[in-house]
Amino acid sequence: MLFLASLLGGVGVLVLHLTVGLGGPQTNELFDDGVYNALMLGAAFAVIARGITVKAQRAAWLAMGAGLLCWSLGELYFTLFLEGPGKAVAVSGITASDVLYLAMYPCMYVALTLLVGTHLHELRISMWLDGLIAGLAAATLAAAVVLPPIVDSATGDVASVTVALAYPIGDILLLVFTIGALGVTGWRPGRVWLLIAASMLLSAVADSTYVYQTATGTYTENTWLEGLWPAAAVLLAVAAWTPWPRTVRKRIEDWRLVLVPALSLLAALGVFVYGNFHRQLTLGALVLAIATVLAVCARLMLTVRENLTMLIGSRNLALTDPLTGLGNRRRLMEDLQLACRLARPEEPWRLAMYDLNGFKRFNDTYGHPAGDELLARLSDKLSASVAAHGTAYRMGGDEFCVLFKSSPAGEREIARASVAALCEDGPGFEIGAAHGEVSIPTEACEPTDVLRLADQRLYKRKDQTRAEYVARHTRAGAGSRFDQAVVAAFAETTVGDSSPARVTPRGQLD
Repeated sequence: MLFLASLLGGVGVLVLHLTVGLGGPQTNELFDDGVYNALMLGAAFAVIARGITVKAQRAAWLAMGAGLLCWSLGELYFTLFLEGPGKAVAVSGITASDVLYLAMYPCMYVALTLLVGTHLHELRISMWLDGLIAGLAAATLAAAVVLPPIVDSATGDVASVTVALAYPIGDILLLVFTIGALGVTGWRPGRVWLLIAASMLLSAVADSTYVYQTATGTYTENTWLEGLWPAAAVLLAVAAWTPWPRTVRKRIEDWRLVLVPALSLLAALGVFVYGNFHRQLTLGALVLAIATVLAVCARLMLTVRENLTMLIGSRNLALTDPLTGLGNRRRLMEDLQLACRLARPEEPWRLAMYDLNGFKRFNDTYGHPAGDELLARLSDKLSASVAAHGTAYRMGGDEFCVLFKSSPAGEREIARASVAALCEDGPGFEIGAAHGEVSIPTEACEPTDVLRLADQRLYKRKDQTRAEYVARHTRAGAGSRFDQAVVAAFAETTVGDSSPARVTPRGQLD
Protein backbone atom coordinates (compact mmCIF):
# COMPACT_ATOMS: atom_id res chain seq x y z
CA MET A 1 0.00 0.00 0.00
CA LEU A 2 2.88 2.37 0.78
CA PHE A 3 4.33 1.70 -2.67
CA LEU A 4 0.98 2.49 -4.33
CA ALA A 5 0.71 5.69 -2.30
CA SER A 6 4.17 6.73 -3.49
CA LEU A 7 3.13 6.08 -7.10
CA LEU A 8 0.01 8.19 -6.70
CA GLY A 9 2.08 10.93 -5.06
CA GLY A 10 4.56 10.80 -7.92
CA VAL A 11 1.77 11.24 -10.45
CA GLY A 12 0.50 14.26 -8.53
CA VAL A 13 3.94 15.86 -8.44
CA LEU A 14 4.46 15.20 -12.17
CA VAL A 15 1.10 16.75 -13.04
CA LEU A 16 1.90 19.82 -10.92
CA HIS A 17 5.21 20.20 -12.74
CA LEU A 18 3.54 19.91 -16.15
CA THR A 19 0.66 22.28 -15.37
CA VAL A 20 2.05 24.94 -13.02
CA GLY A 21 5.79 24.47 -13.55
CA LEU A 22 6.63 22.99 -10.16
CA GLY A 23 10.44 22.97 -9.73
CA GLY A 24 11.09 25.31 -12.64
CA PRO A 25 12.42 24.67 -16.15
CA GLN A 26 15.68 23.31 -14.80
CA THR A 27 13.85 20.21 -13.52
CA ASN A 28 12.25 19.34 -16.87
CA GLU A 29 14.66 16.54 -17.60
CA LEU A 30 14.30 15.13 -14.08
CA PHE A 31 10.53 14.94 -14.31
CA ASP A 32 10.12 14.16 -18.02
CA ASP A 33 12.71 11.40 -18.03
CA GLY A 34 13.36 10.22 -14.50
CA VAL A 35 10.01 10.56 -12.69
CA TYR A 36 8.01 9.67 -15.80
CA ASN A 37 9.82 6.38 -16.47
CA ALA A 38 10.03 5.51 -12.78
CA LEU A 39 6.24 5.78 -12.51
CA MET A 40 5.70 3.64 -15.59
CA LEU A 41 8.08 0.89 -14.45
CA GLY A 42 6.79 1.06 -10.87
CA ALA A 43 3.19 0.55 -12.03
CA ALA A 44 4.23 -2.42 -14.19
CA PHE A 45 6.13 -4.11 -11.33
CA ALA A 46 3.20 -3.48 -8.94
CA VAL A 47 0.77 -5.28 -11.24
CA ILE A 48 3.19 -8.15 -11.84
CA ALA A 49 3.72 -8.47 -8.08
CA ARG A 50 -0.05 -8.74 -7.62
CA GLY A 51 -0.19 -11.60 -10.13
CA ILE A 52 2.70 -13.44 -8.49
CA THR A 53 1.67 -13.11 -4.84
CA VAL A 54 -2.13 -13.47 -5.06
CA LYS A 55 -3.74 -16.55 -6.61
CA ALA A 56 -7.12 -14.98 -7.49
CA GLN A 57 -7.20 -13.76 -11.11
CA ARG A 58 -3.44 -14.47 -11.30
CA ALA A 59 -3.31 -15.07 -15.06
CA ALA A 60 -5.26 -11.89 -15.81
CA TRP A 61 -3.04 -9.63 -13.75
CA LEU A 62 0.14 -11.25 -15.02
CA ALA A 63 -1.02 -10.61 -18.58
CA MET A 64 -1.85 -7.01 -17.71
CA GLY A 65 1.50 -6.63 -15.96
CA ALA A 66 3.25 -7.95 -19.07
CA GLY A 67 1.42 -5.36 -21.17
CA LEU A 68 2.41 -2.55 -18.80
CA LEU A 69 6.02 -3.76 -18.81
CA CYS A 70 6.12 -3.66 -22.62
CA TRP A 71 4.67 -0.16 -22.52
CA SER A 72 7.21 0.97 -19.88
CA LEU A 73 10.18 -0.52 -21.72
CA GLY A 74 9.01 1.19 -24.89
CA GLU A 75 8.95 4.54 -23.05
CA LEU A 76 12.40 3.85 -21.59
CA TYR A 77 13.83 2.94 -25.00
CA PHE A 78 12.29 6.10 -26.46
CA THR A 79 13.88 8.20 -23.71
CA LEU A 80 17.34 6.65 -23.90
CA PHE A 81 17.78 6.16 -27.64
CA LEU A 82 15.28 8.34 -29.53
CA GLU A 83 14.90 11.41 -27.34
CA GLY A 84 18.44 11.80 -26.09
CA PRO A 85 20.70 14.80 -26.71
CA GLY A 86 21.13 15.53 -30.35
CA LYS A 87 18.48 13.03 -31.45
CA ALA A 88 15.22 14.00 -33.11
CA VAL A 89 11.94 13.07 -31.52
CA ALA A 90 10.26 12.23 -34.80
CA VAL A 91 11.85 9.09 -36.22
CA SER A 92 10.63 7.51 -39.44
CA GLY A 93 10.05 3.82 -39.82
CA ILE A 94 9.33 1.17 -37.20
CA THR A 95 11.53 1.28 -34.11
CA ALA A 96 11.98 -1.07 -31.16
CA SER A 97 9.93 1.39 -29.16
CA ASP A 98 6.99 0.95 -31.56
CA VAL A 99 7.23 -2.83 -31.28
CA LEU A 100 7.10 -2.64 -27.48
CA TYR A 101 4.23 -0.15 -27.54
CA LEU A 102 2.15 -2.31 -29.87
CA ALA A 103 2.92 -5.48 -27.89
CA MET A 104 0.98 -3.95 -25.01
CA TYR A 105 -2.40 -4.27 -26.79
CA PRO A 106 -2.68 -8.08 -27.12
CA CYS A 107 -1.59 -8.45 -23.48
CA MET A 108 -4.34 -6.07 -22.39
CA TYR A 109 -6.94 -7.89 -24.51
CA VAL A 110 -6.00 -11.19 -22.87
CA ALA A 111 -6.14 -9.65 -19.39
CA LEU A 112 -9.56 -8.10 -19.92
CA THR A 113 -10.90 -11.35 -21.40
CA LEU A 114 -9.77 -13.29 -18.33
CA LEU A 115 -11.27 -10.72 -15.97
CA VAL A 116 -14.56 -10.76 -17.86
CA GLY A 117 -14.62 -14.53 -17.34
CA THR A 118 -15.46 -13.96 -13.68
CA HIS A 119 -18.86 -12.64 -14.77
CA LEU A 120 -19.71 -15.37 -17.28
CA HIS A 121 -21.92 -17.24 -14.77
CA GLU A 122 -24.36 -14.33 -14.82
CA LEU A 123 -23.97 -13.56 -18.51
CA ARG A 124 -26.99 -12.68 -20.60
CA ILE A 125 -27.06 -11.77 -24.25
CA SER A 126 -28.51 -8.36 -23.37
CA MET A 127 -25.35 -7.61 -21.35
CA TRP A 128 -23.14 -8.39 -24.35
CA LEU A 129 -25.30 -6.20 -26.56
CA ASP A 130 -25.23 -3.29 -24.11
CA GLY A 131 -21.46 -3.44 -23.92
CA LEU A 132 -21.12 -3.83 -27.68
CA ILE A 133 -23.42 -0.87 -28.34
CA ALA A 134 -21.53 1.42 -25.99
CA GLY A 135 -18.18 0.32 -27.39
CA LEU A 136 -19.29 0.82 -30.98
CA ALA A 137 -20.58 4.30 -30.15
CA ALA A 138 -17.25 5.27 -28.56
CA ALA A 139 -15.37 3.84 -31.54
CA THR A 140 -17.64 5.73 -33.94
CA LEU A 141 -16.91 9.06 -32.26
CA ALA A 142 -13.18 8.36 -32.18
CA ALA A 143 -13.11 7.26 -35.81
CA ALA A 144 -15.04 10.35 -36.90
CA VAL A 145 -12.95 12.87 -34.97
CA VAL A 146 -9.45 11.38 -34.59
CA LEU A 147 -8.84 9.27 -37.70
CA PRO A 148 -9.58 11.82 -40.50
CA PRO A 149 -6.67 14.18 -39.79
CA ILE A 150 -4.33 11.21 -39.30
CA VAL A 151 -5.36 9.68 -42.62
CA ASP A 152 -5.09 13.05 -44.41
CA SER A 153 -1.61 13.75 -43.07
CA ALA A 154 -0.23 10.20 -43.43
CA THR A 155 2.81 10.35 -45.68
CA GLY A 156 5.95 8.29 -46.19
CA ASP A 157 6.45 4.58 -46.51
CA VAL A 158 3.79 1.99 -45.81
CA ALA A 159 5.37 0.98 -42.50
CA SER A 160 5.27 4.52 -41.10
CA VAL A 161 1.64 5.00 -42.13
CA THR A 162 0.72 1.62 -40.65
CA VAL A 163 2.34 2.45 -37.31
CA ALA A 164 0.70 5.88 -37.26
CA LEU A 165 -2.73 4.29 -37.68
CA ALA A 166 -2.05 1.33 -35.40
CA TYR A 167 -2.07 3.39 -32.19
CA PRO A 168 -5.50 5.05 -32.54
CA ILE A 169 -7.05 1.86 -33.91
CA GLY A 170 -5.54 -0.19 -31.06
CA ASP A 171 -6.81 2.34 -28.51
CA ILE A 172 -10.27 2.34 -30.06
CA LEU A 173 -10.46 -1.45 -29.96
CA LEU A 174 -9.17 -1.51 -26.38
CA LEU A 175 -11.75 1.09 -25.38
CA VAL A 176 -14.50 -0.91 -27.12
CA PHE A 177 -13.38 -4.04 -25.27
CA THR A 178 -13.32 -2.21 -21.92
CA ILE A 179 -16.77 -0.70 -22.35
CA GLY A 180 -18.05 -4.08 -23.47
CA ALA A 181 -16.65 -5.56 -20.27
CA LEU A 182 -18.54 -2.94 -18.25
CA GLY A 183 -21.71 -3.98 -20.04
CA VAL A 184 -21.08 -7.62 -19.13
CA THR A 185 -21.02 -6.59 -15.44
CA GLY A 186 -24.51 -5.13 -15.86
CA TRP A 187 -23.21 -1.51 -15.64
CA ARG A 188 -22.43 -2.03 -11.96
CA PRO A 189 -18.73 -2.76 -12.31
CA GLY A 190 -17.39 -2.13 -8.82
CA ARG A 191 -14.18 -0.31 -7.94
CA VAL A 192 -11.82 -2.63 -9.83
CA TRP A 193 -13.56 -2.28 -13.17
CA LEU A 194 -14.08 1.46 -12.66
CA LEU A 195 -10.34 1.93 -12.13
CA ILE A 196 -9.54 -0.18 -15.21
CA ALA A 197 -12.07 1.76 -17.31
CA ALA A 198 -10.66 5.09 -16.09
CA SER A 199 -7.15 3.93 -16.99
CA MET A 200 -8.16 2.84 -20.48
CA LEU A 201 -10.04 6.10 -21.02
CA LEU A 202 -7.05 8.22 -19.96
CA SER A 203 -4.75 6.20 -22.22
CA ALA A 204 -7.12 6.48 -25.18
CA VAL A 205 -7.54 10.24 -24.68
CA ALA A 206 -3.77 10.74 -24.36
CA ASP A 207 -2.90 8.66 -27.42
CA SER A 208 -5.67 10.13 -29.56
CA THR A 209 -4.80 13.70 -28.59
CA TYR A 210 -1.10 13.11 -29.17
CA VAL A 211 -1.64 11.53 -32.60
CA TYR A 212 -4.16 14.24 -33.55
CA GLN A 213 -1.85 17.08 -32.49
CA THR A 214 1.10 15.47 -34.22
CA ALA A 215 -0.91 15.07 -37.42
CA THR A 216 -2.10 18.67 -37.33
CA GLY A 217 1.27 20.13 -36.22
CA THR A 218 -0.05 21.49 -32.90
CA TYR A 219 1.83 19.23 -30.47
CA THR A 220 4.03 20.85 -27.81
CA GLU A 221 6.15 19.20 -25.12
CA ASN A 222 5.80 19.45 -21.33
CA THR A 223 2.00 19.86 -21.17
CA TRP A 224 -0.74 18.18 -19.14
CA LEU A 225 -1.02 15.57 -21.90
CA GLU A 226 2.22 13.87 -20.84
CA GLY A 227 0.84 13.27 -17.35
CA LEU A 228 -2.07 11.16 -18.60
CA TRP A 229 0.06 8.12 -19.57
CA PRO A 230 1.69 7.53 -16.14
CA ALA A 231 -1.66 8.31 -14.50
CA ALA A 232 -3.29 5.56 -16.59
CA ALA A 233 -0.54 3.07 -15.68
CA VAL A 234 -0.75 3.85 -11.96
CA LEU A 235 -4.54 3.44 -12.01
CA LEU A 236 -4.05 -0.11 -13.30
CA ALA A 237 -1.65 -0.77 -10.41
CA VAL A 238 -4.23 0.50 -7.93
CA ALA A 239 -6.91 -1.64 -9.59
CA ALA A 240 -4.71 -4.72 -9.31
CA TRP A 241 -4.41 -4.35 -5.54
CA THR A 242 -8.02 -3.31 -4.93
CA PRO A 243 -9.97 -6.13 -3.20
CA TRP A 244 -12.14 -8.03 -5.68
CA PRO A 245 -15.85 -7.99 -4.69
CA ARG A 246 -17.06 -11.31 -3.31
CA THR A 247 -20.71 -10.81 -4.21
CA VAL A 248 -22.03 -10.28 -7.72
CA ARG A 249 -23.82 -6.98 -8.12
CA LYS A 250 -27.37 -7.01 -9.33
CA ARG A 251 -28.06 -5.78 -12.78
CA ILE A 252 -29.88 -2.49 -13.30
CA GLU A 253 -33.53 -3.09 -14.14
CA ASP A 254 -34.99 0.45 -14.20
CA TRP A 255 -34.94 3.34 -16.68
CA ARG A 256 -31.15 3.52 -16.52
CA LEU A 257 -31.07 0.29 -18.51
CA VAL A 258 -32.09 2.13 -21.71
CA LEU A 259 -29.71 5.06 -21.12
CA VAL A 260 -26.66 3.46 -22.75
CA PRO A 261 -28.43 2.32 -25.97
CA ALA A 262 -30.20 5.69 -26.25
CA LEU A 263 -27.01 7.73 -25.87
CA SER A 264 -25.16 5.41 -28.24
CA LEU A 265 -27.85 5.79 -30.88
CA LEU A 266 -27.72 9.59 -30.52
CA ALA A 267 -23.94 9.46 -30.91
CA ALA A 268 -24.21 7.45 -34.13
CA LEU A 269 -26.88 9.76 -35.53
CA GLY A 270 -24.75 12.77 -34.55
CA VAL A 271 -21.84 11.35 -36.55
CA PHE A 272 -24.12 10.96 -39.58
CA VAL A 273 -25.25 14.59 -39.26
CA TYR A 274 -21.68 15.79 -38.73
CA GLY A 275 -20.47 13.95 -41.81
CA ASN A 276 -23.33 15.26 -43.92
CA PHE A 277 -22.91 18.95 -43.09
CA HIS A 278 -19.21 19.38 -42.32
CA ARG A 279 -17.04 16.80 -43.99
CA GLN A 280 -17.03 13.43 -45.65
CA LEU A 281 -16.93 10.54 -43.18
CA THR A 282 -14.14 8.02 -43.41
CA LEU A 283 -15.13 4.48 -44.29
CA GLY A 284 -14.28 3.29 -40.79
CA ALA A 285 -16.49 5.89 -39.11
CA LEU A 286 -19.35 5.14 -41.49
CA VAL A 287 -19.15 1.38 -40.89
CA LEU A 288 -18.98 1.85 -37.11
CA ALA A 289 -21.95 4.23 -37.10
CA ILE A 290 -24.05 1.79 -39.13
CA ALA A 291 -22.99 -1.06 -36.83
CA THR A 292 -24.04 0.99 -33.78
CA VAL A 293 -27.50 1.63 -35.22
CA LEU A 294 -27.93 -2.06 -36.12
CA ALA A 295 -26.81 -3.13 -32.65
CA VAL A 296 -29.33 -0.76 -31.05
CA CYS A 297 -32.06 -2.23 -33.26
CA ALA A 298 -31.05 -5.73 -32.18
CA ARG A 299 -31.13 -4.62 -28.54
CA LEU A 300 -34.61 -3.16 -29.04
CA MET A 301 -35.88 -6.39 -30.58
CA LEU A 302 -34.35 -8.40 -27.74
CA THR A 303 -35.97 -6.10 -25.15
CA VAL A 304 -39.37 -6.48 -26.79
CA ARG A 305 -38.93 -10.25 -26.85
CA GLU A 306 -37.90 -10.35 -23.18
CA ASN A 307 -40.87 -8.19 -22.19
CA LEU A 308 -43.31 -10.32 -24.16
CA THR A 309 -41.89 -13.48 -22.60
CA MET A 310 -42.17 -11.95 -19.15
CA LEU A 311 -45.73 -10.78 -19.85
CA ILE A 312 -46.79 -14.21 -21.08
CA GLY A 313 -45.12 -15.85 -18.10
CA SER A 314 -46.84 -13.49 -15.65
CA ARG A 315 -50.21 -14.07 -17.28
CA ASN A 316 -49.77 -17.85 -17.19
CA LEU A 317 -48.74 -17.62 -13.55
CA ALA A 318 -51.85 -15.59 -12.74
CA LEU A 319 -54.07 -18.16 -14.46
CA THR A 320 -52.43 -21.29 -13.04
CA ASP A 321 -52.95 -23.04 -9.73
CA PRO A 322 -49.47 -23.17 -8.15
CA LEU A 323 -50.02 -26.51 -6.37
CA THR A 324 -51.46 -28.65 -9.15
CA GLY A 325 -50.46 -26.80 -12.32
CA LEU A 326 -54.09 -26.81 -13.51
CA GLY A 327 -55.89 -23.69 -14.59
CA ASN A 328 -57.31 -21.76 -11.66
CA ARG A 329 -60.74 -20.14 -11.22
CA ARG A 330 -59.73 -17.09 -13.24
CA ARG A 331 -58.73 -19.20 -16.23
CA LEU A 332 -61.95 -21.21 -15.89
CA MET A 333 -64.01 -18.03 -16.05
CA GLU A 334 -62.18 -16.86 -19.19
CA ASP A 335 -62.63 -20.23 -20.91
CA LEU A 336 -66.23 -20.52 -19.71
CA GLN A 337 -67.12 -17.12 -21.15
CA LEU A 338 -65.66 -18.21 -24.49
CA ALA A 339 -67.55 -21.52 -24.35
CA CYS A 340 -70.84 -19.70 -23.65
CA ARG A 341 -70.28 -17.56 -26.74
CA LEU A 342 -69.37 -20.49 -28.97
CA ALA A 343 -71.92 -23.03 -27.73
CA ARG A 344 -74.94 -23.83 -29.92
CA PRO A 345 -77.82 -26.26 -29.26
CA GLU A 346 -76.46 -28.49 -32.00
CA GLU A 347 -72.89 -28.07 -30.71
CA PRO A 348 -73.18 -27.88 -26.92
CA TRP A 349 -70.44 -27.55 -24.31
CA ARG A 350 -70.51 -29.11 -20.88
CA LEU A 351 -69.18 -28.10 -17.47
CA ALA A 352 -68.63 -30.69 -14.75
CA MET A 353 -67.83 -29.62 -11.17
CA TYR A 354 -66.29 -32.03 -8.65
CA ASP A 355 -65.85 -32.04 -4.89
CA LEU A 356 -63.82 -34.65 -3.02
CA ASN A 357 -65.36 -36.80 -0.30
CA GLY A 358 -63.15 -37.70 2.66
CA PHE A 359 -60.41 -35.17 1.90
CA LYS A 360 -60.87 -33.15 5.09
CA ARG A 361 -60.42 -36.23 7.25
CA PHE A 362 -57.37 -37.25 5.18
CA ASN A 363 -55.86 -33.82 5.82
CA ASP A 364 -56.60 -34.00 9.54
CA THR A 365 -55.13 -37.51 9.78
CA TYR A 366 -52.01 -37.29 7.63
CA GLY A 367 -51.31 -33.54 7.61
CA HIS A 368 -51.47 -30.80 5.02
CA PRO A 369 -48.24 -31.74 3.16
CA ALA A 370 -49.69 -35.20 2.50
CA GLY A 371 -52.96 -33.56 1.49
CA ASP A 372 -51.13 -31.33 -1.00
CA GLU A 373 -49.39 -34.37 -2.48
CA LEU A 374 -52.74 -36.12 -2.81
CA LEU A 375 -54.29 -33.10 -4.58
CA ALA A 376 -51.36 -32.89 -6.99
CA ARG A 377 -51.60 -36.61 -7.71
CA LEU A 378 -55.36 -36.55 -8.29
CA SER A 379 -55.12 -33.43 -10.46
CA ASP A 380 -52.58 -35.14 -12.72
CA LYS A 381 -54.90 -38.12 -13.10
CA LEU A 382 -57.89 -35.85 -13.80
CA SER A 383 -56.00 -33.82 -16.41
CA ALA A 384 -54.80 -36.98 -18.15
CA SER A 385 -58.28 -38.53 -18.18
CA VAL A 386 -59.91 -35.55 -19.94
CA ALA A 387 -56.96 -34.29 -22.01
CA ALA A 388 -58.40 -35.66 -25.26
CA HIS A 389 -61.80 -34.02 -24.72
CA GLY A 390 -61.45 -30.90 -22.57
CA THR A 391 -59.56 -28.99 -19.87
CA ALA A 392 -59.33 -29.56 -16.13
CA TYR A 393 -59.26 -26.77 -13.53
CA ARG A 394 -58.84 -26.47 -9.78
CA MET A 395 -61.37 -24.09 -8.25
CA GLY A 396 -59.69 -24.07 -4.87
CA GLY A 397 -59.49 -26.41 -1.88
CA ASP A 398 -60.70 -29.82 -2.99
CA GLU A 399 -62.93 -28.56 -5.82
CA PHE A 400 -62.20 -29.27 -9.49
CA CYS A 401 -63.92 -28.53 -12.80
CA VAL A 402 -63.78 -29.93 -16.31
CA LEU A 403 -64.94 -27.97 -19.38
CA PHE A 404 -65.34 -29.90 -22.61
CA LYS A 405 -67.18 -29.90 -25.91
CA SER A 406 -70.09 -32.25 -25.55
CA SER A 407 -70.90 -35.24 -27.71
CA PRO A 408 -73.59 -37.86 -27.03
CA ALA A 409 -71.10 -40.72 -27.27
CA GLY A 410 -68.46 -39.10 -25.07
CA GLU A 411 -70.36 -37.52 -22.18
CA ARG A 412 -70.82 -40.68 -20.16
CA GLU A 413 -67.25 -41.85 -20.77
CA ILE A 414 -65.78 -38.49 -19.70
CA ALA A 415 -67.91 -38.39 -16.56
CA ARG A 416 -66.91 -41.94 -15.62
CA ALA A 417 -63.21 -41.41 -16.30
CA SER A 418 -63.03 -38.09 -14.46
CA VAL A 419 -64.77 -39.39 -11.35
CA ALA A 420 -62.52 -42.46 -11.35
CA ALA A 421 -59.46 -40.22 -11.64
CA LEU A 422 -60.45 -38.37 -8.46
CA CYS A 423 -60.86 -41.54 -6.41
CA GLU A 424 -58.13 -43.11 -4.30
CA ASP A 425 -58.06 -45.36 -1.27
CA GLY A 426 -55.48 -46.73 1.10
CA PRO A 427 -54.97 -47.87 4.69
CA GLY A 428 -57.44 -45.91 6.80
CA PHE A 429 -58.76 -43.60 4.07
CA GLU A 430 -60.98 -43.54 1.01
CA ILE A 431 -61.29 -40.56 -1.31
CA GLY A 432 -64.25 -40.27 -3.63
CA ALA A 433 -65.80 -37.48 -5.70
CA ALA A 434 -69.27 -36.10 -6.19
CA HIS A 435 -70.00 -34.10 -9.30
CA GLY A 436 -72.59 -31.94 -10.98
CA GLU A 437 -72.89 -31.29 -14.72
CA VAL A 438 -74.48 -28.53 -16.81
CA SER A 439 -75.05 -28.43 -20.55
CA ILE A 440 -74.32 -25.13 -22.34
CA PRO A 441 -76.45 -23.43 -23.71
CA THR A 442 -79.51 -25.66 -23.28
CA GLU A 443 -79.50 -25.51 -19.45
CA ALA A 444 -77.62 -22.23 -18.89
CA CYS A 445 -75.87 -19.76 -21.16
CA GLU A 446 -74.22 -17.33 -18.73
CA PRO A 447 -71.03 -18.24 -16.83
CA THR A 448 -72.49 -17.34 -13.41
CA ASP A 449 -75.65 -19.36 -14.09
CA VAL A 450 -73.61 -22.33 -15.31
CA LEU A 451 -71.49 -22.34 -12.16
CA ARG A 452 -74.47 -21.90 -9.85
CA LEU A 453 -76.43 -24.74 -11.43
CA ALA A 454 -73.38 -27.05 -11.45
CA ASP A 455 -72.78 -26.26 -7.77
CA GLN A 456 -76.37 -27.06 -6.84
CA ARG A 457 -76.30 -30.38 -8.67
CA LEU A 458 -72.92 -31.19 -7.15
CA TYR A 459 -74.13 -30.83 -3.59
CA LYS A 460 -77.34 -32.67 -4.26
CA ARG A 461 -75.30 -35.64 -5.48
CA LYS A 462 -72.77 -35.16 -2.68
CA ASP A 463 -75.51 -35.66 -0.08
CA GLN A 464 -76.48 -38.91 -1.76
CA THR A 465 -72.82 -40.05 -1.96
CA ARG A 466 -72.22 -39.30 1.70
CA ALA A 467 -75.33 -41.20 2.78
CA GLU A 468 -74.29 -44.22 0.70
CA TYR A 469 -70.74 -44.04 2.12
CA VAL A 470 -71.96 -43.96 5.73
CA ALA A 471 -74.43 -46.79 5.15
CA ARG A 472 -71.84 -48.97 3.38
CA HIS A 473 -69.19 -48.55 6.03
CA THR A 474 -71.67 -48.94 8.86
CA ARG A 475 -72.53 -52.39 7.54
CA ALA A 476 -68.93 -53.28 6.72
CA GLY A 477 -67.55 -52.11 10.06
CA ALA A 478 -70.34 -53.21 12.38
CA GLY A 479 -68.01 -55.47 14.35
CA SER A 480 -65.14 -52.96 14.70
CA ARG A 481 -65.24 -50.13 17.19
CA PHE A 482 -62.52 -48.32 15.27
CA ASP A 483 -64.41 -48.49 11.97
CA GLN A 484 -67.61 -47.37 13.70
CA ALA A 485 -65.76 -44.40 15.16
CA VAL A 486 -64.36 -43.49 11.72
CA VAL A 487 -67.82 -43.66 10.13
CA ALA A 488 -69.35 -41.59 12.93
CA ALA A 489 -66.62 -38.93 12.62
CA PHE A 490 -67.06 -38.88 8.82
CA ALA A 491 -70.79 -38.36 9.22
CA GLU A 492 -70.30 -35.57 11.75
CA THR A 493 -67.72 -33.67 9.67
CA THR A 494 -69.25 -34.05 6.21
CA VAL A 495 -72.99 -34.68 6.30
CA GLY A 496 -73.53 -31.73 8.58
CA ASP A 497 -71.79 -29.43 6.05
CA SER A 498 -74.30 -30.06 3.26
CA SER A 499 -77.00 -27.71 4.45
CA PRO A 500 -78.78 -25.75 1.70
CA ALA A 501 -77.51 -22.46 3.17
CA ARG A 502 -74.04 -23.18 1.68
CA VAL A 503 -75.28 -23.58 -1.89
CA THR A 504 -75.87 -19.93 -2.70
CA PRO A 505 -72.50 -18.43 -1.59
CA ARG A 506 -70.57 -21.33 -3.18
CA GLY A 507 -72.33 -20.66 -6.46
CA GLN A 508 -71.27 -17.02 -6.47
CA LEU A 509 -68.06 -15.85 -8.15
CA ASP A 510 -64.98 -14.48 -6.37
